[in-house]
Amino acid sequence: MRWRDELTRRFPKLTRLGPDAYVVGGAIRDLLLGREPADVDVACLDPLAAAKKIRDRVIRLGDEEQLSAYRVVDDDCVYDFAALLDDSLDADLARRDFTVNAMAVELANDVLHDPHGGQRDVEARLVRMVDPSNFDDDPLRILKGVRMAVKYGFEVDPATLQAIRERAPRILDVAAERVTYELSVIFSSNAANRAIALLRDTGLADALGLNARELPSDEVTLAGAYALLVADPRAYGERWRWSESMIHRVTKLQQLMLQHDRMALFHAGEHIARQLPPLLPGVALDMPDFDTRALLTGNEIAEILGIPGGMRVGRIKKALVEAQVRGEVKTKDEAVRFVTSSR
Repeated sequence: MRWRDELTRRFPKLTRLGPDAYVVGGAIRDLLLGREPADVDVACLDPLAAAKKIRDRVIRLGDEEQLSAYRVVDDDCVYDFAALLDDSLDADLARRDFTVNAMAVELANDVLHDPHGGQRDVEARLVRMVDPSNFDDDPLRILKGVRMAVKYGFEVDPATLQAIRERAPRILDVAAERVTYELSVIFSSNAANRAIALLRDTGLADALGLNARELPSDEVTLAGAYALLVADPRAYGERWRWSESMIHRVTKLQQLMLQHDRMALFHAGEHIARQLPPLLPGVALDMPDFDTRALLTGNEIAEILGIPGGMRVGRIKKALVEAQVRGEVKTKDEAVRFVTSSR
């Protein structure tokens, strides 16, 4: 493969970089897999100066205490720049998580550096650690190993699996938001049972408090997976910094698994209700018309009843919509009779 040509065709501004710049990690792995890289990581001696060769507007990644990289977005291309560890490519690659991420292309001479057999492991579709001690530098890497295996359909080699298992409890030391992001990718890969099996085998399911049960379908959504795997969505969501909307979706799905009549589905809303079928395979769900709107306006209801608008009108209007959803009211004349009967 002509690496420089393949990379610069997708990320044209790489041609501006000097001889100390190396494309590392995911972009190389993705090209070997026949996938389009979403972004490109560059390791170099002076990452800020290199970033500014692409564009003056540079985004700092990381927090005030620890700068992790610089990012430039240019013509829909994302370039990330980080410093070479110890100013050495060999040292940098030796400290990476998995062999398939420990490859680098030297842009100046179009050479692929692959000291840990990453290309071989891509071909074998294998997640293999570079060194177990690298997990100790950042314990999130043990969960990333599961994410890579699930996302790319790879196996995890036995030694790596054992190293992850030994460190599984350390996932609790990682910032909640980082863990939640990894799990969101894992359970959004349409391979839910593969994910559960790996989380169970690595000990991460126990460490994360997930019920490692077999799921009824691989096609469950993220919220659907959590609805099956988490006992208390509120407590779990607060621990792992879920959004309120995620807590609501998971809680509502759990409720719908127990009560899923037409009215319950309607009140849950279409977005949530459509996530239910994979959670209840073999159950015939009576989905309502989610576009149902009251056949009478609030003003019309108030006029029919001769009352002012307010909470009573709102309650009657809600009851009318529910009657329509149940199929008890189908026309405007029937709606008038329904409202009149509520005097």
